[in-house]
Amino acid sequence: MSDYLPQEVLLDIFHRLPNQSIGRCMCVCKYWLSLVKNPFFVSSHLHQTIPSKNDPLFLLKLCSKQTLKVQYSLHFDNQEFSEYKRLGVPFKHDNRSFSVVGSSNGLVCLMHNLYTYNYTFVLWNPLIRKSLTLPKPNVTFESHGAFEALVGFGFDSCSKDYKVLRVVRLLEYEKENEEDEELAVEVEIFSLNRNSWRNITDIAPKYDIVERGSQAFVNGTVHWIATKRSRTGESNNLVLGIDLGHENFHELMLPESLASENPMFCTVFKYMDSTIGVVMRNYVNFSDTDIWVMKKYGVTESWTKILTIGRYEGGVPRALGFRRNGDVLLNYFMGR
Repeated sequence: MSDYLPQEVLLDIFHRLPNQSIGRCMCVCKYWLSLVKNPFFVSSHLHQTIPSKNDPLFLLKLCSKQTLKVQYSLHFDNQEFSEYKRLGVPFKHDNRSFSVVGSSNGLVCLMHNLYTYNYTFVLWNPLIRKSLTLPKPNVTFESHGAFEALVGFGFDSCSKDYKVLRVVRLLEYEKENEEDEELAVEVEIFSLNRNSWRNITDIAPKYDIVERGSQAFVNGTVHWIATKRSRTGESNNLVLGIDLGHENFHELMLPESLASENPMFCTVFKYMDSTIGVVMRNYVNFSDTDIWVMKKYGVTESWTKILTIGRYEGGVPRALGFRRNGDVLLNYFMGR
């Protein structure tokens, strides 16, 4: 059929098919497989099959207390927050230990997080029910000793490649060289096209990182909260950005009131489609939670505090994101 139908017609047909049929089409020939695996097709097919184009989707991890089983599901951003589709899990065993690093164009990056030094990363395509376990990174406990690591995920539109990024702070090296105030950091990046890790430490700045901090993938860049320490011992919080296409690093200054706070209290998130926000939560004093938004990306002066959430008896709420109508989606721990 590929000899008679142009690519545009095939893609139009594929877009109208349900997920199960897409999986079968992958087995017909290599040409069809390449069309279906294209990242732009994954994203466009997902939006094509959503009944309401005005309702964005949230990816949720569902854990059953009775069976201890885990599933993922997509939920509409509508008034009922109704479920769109159950996705299941890409693992047969130990699926409770995985968390979502991020998603892009319908592809989800999962990370094993039960043990501090576990190096299992999985790229999962729920549309075609296929997953890929990444090769072991180069920076491990066996090679570099104890460390803290941040993991980010995103799509490089320049090379049409999915990339996983690891920023690793080497604790053993710093302990052995206490007189040296400079941080010991290794940075490596995984390319799905190459199916391999590559070290880019030579071009990386040496920042203190927030262990297991959240990431925000915006404008082709992975963002994290980091701390920059001066020779005089002073520290300053900022947002560290890593452009996956050009593989360069840049700083985004935080509001003055957040620059000197404990960085462990700060969380960066994606706001709308083209900028970032920061949530400030004080776990020690259980004070109010502040939400800031950089209304114009890259412009420090555009930081604006848009919301303050008061204390409540269940503890400090976690902001998961913003709904289309502007409401904040919060995760509350009720304690019972």
